[in-house]
Amino acid sequence: MRRNILFFIMMLLAALPALGCEPRPDVPAQPLDWFTAEATPLIAERRFSEALEILETAAQTLPDEPAPLVQMGQIYLAQHRWLLAEDAFNRALARDLQQPAAMTGLAEAIMGQGRLAEALELWQTAAQTHPQQQGVFTGLGRTHLFRLEFETARAAFVNQQEQTFDPEAAWYLAALSAPTDPAAAREQLQSLSPDQPDEPLRARRDYLLAALEAGGDDAVPASAAKAVGIAFVQAEYWPLAIYALQTAHQTAAAPDAEALSFLAHALAQAGRPALDLFEQAKHVDAASALPLYFEAIYLRQQEAFQAAEELLVRAIELDPDNGAIYAEYARTRILQGDLATAEAAYQAAVEVTDGDNRFKLLLAGFCAEHSYRMIETGIPAAVEIIEADETNAQAHGLLGWMQFLTGDLAAAETSLGQALALAPDLISARFHLARLYEARNQKEMARAEYQRVVDWDASDHFRPAALKGLQRLTE
Repeated sequence: MRRNILFFIMMLLAALPALGCEPRPDVPAQPLDWFTAEATPLIAERRFSEALEILETAAQTLPDEPAPLVQMGQIYLAQHRWLLAEDAFNRALARDLQQPAAMTGLAEAIMGQGRLAEALELWQTAAQTHPQQQGVFTGLGRTHLFRLEFETARAAFVNQQEQTFDPEAAWYLAALSAPTDPAAAREQLQSLSPDQPDEPLRARRDYLLAALEAGGDDAVPASAAKAVGIAFVQAEYWPLAIYALQTAHQTAAAPDAEALSFLAHALAQAGRPALDLFEQAKHVDAASALPLYFEAIYLRQQEAFQAAEELLVRAIELDPDNGAIYAEYARTRILQGDLATAEAAYQAAVEVTDGDNRFKLLLAGFCAEHSYRMIETGIPAAVEIIEADETNAQAHGLLGWMQFLTGDLAAAETSLGQALALAPDLISARFHLARLYEARNQKEMARAEYQRVVDWDASDHFRPAALKGLQRLTE
């Protein structure tokens, strides 16, 4: 009997290393090219989860090969899943410490997490050891830019172009030239032919060209720099906005409350001290609502809700026809649990802007997000937007979600389908359509939509809930 027990314990100990581990797929040994050929069309179709499974199998069956792990990391970078990307690139570097794409990918993943000092060190190492790697100096320049080291960033972008032309580096050089030399900025942007950059970079090029057009070559230099800086604020390019608005402030004949307000806002959003600049702006123009408006946003982000609300009330008194101030007041009241006052503020924003669809969309989104007065307010607001603009995908998506929440599933499916016909990458509509299919017990259709959300949601806003949805469907 004792021998039997000892034998059982020995067998159990022998099995322990396998406990808790996923079994490896029973895939016959294949070369790297086979796995790459299997994964490539899936990546092209953005079926990233399926591609990742194949690449993980490749990484396990080819234990000395870093390439599958590099490709996995690049997929995670595209999805903005920074920690998973960091892990994949670290695994690749464990197999080949000098693998250039793994080094730059790791730097990108760490930069995406805001760990700028670590990212800078990695980019510098990569630039020293692999200066010919595509985009390595661009990455170095971007890191310096996020650290607000503007001239060092410019030098890195120039260095990139001396090594190998990179459209992204050209755009950044144009952006850094725009506040002081609009003509040079246009010339740099013209080096980007319409078919050369990818779509996001094309959009950035066109946006900067439009900002330069608005500023004009003959404008007062400080005014031109301010116009560019405000355009960067509106696009949330915070470091570039700071550079342009600092230029405007330093070259202005006299302090400008508007430039100071936008500069303070950009600094605050970049995590830098800004309260002194807000005070300066208020001192320069006590009648301006702008510094109060931006300071209130900063205070609300610091959870100083009462102080933010007081500033917004004063801003409304100074500029009662500005819908944006009412909208920020509404957001502040929402965070304090006062939905009725928030609705009234959104309604006021719509009213003072003569029914601007942008504020109607905020009103509809507020009702949908909080399941608040959808029949009375939210659905009518979405319908009004669509009647004025049938191509507004967000309005169709919000309408569909509210129809789902109020029990009209047939109408919801139609509205969500219309939203996706207009904007196939509208992640909120995909997630809400998955919820609808799940509610109808259409499991395969729900699974497909949840999977698209997991693969495509670079904001990571809906991905966690979509993963939970997939888990529910497998239970």
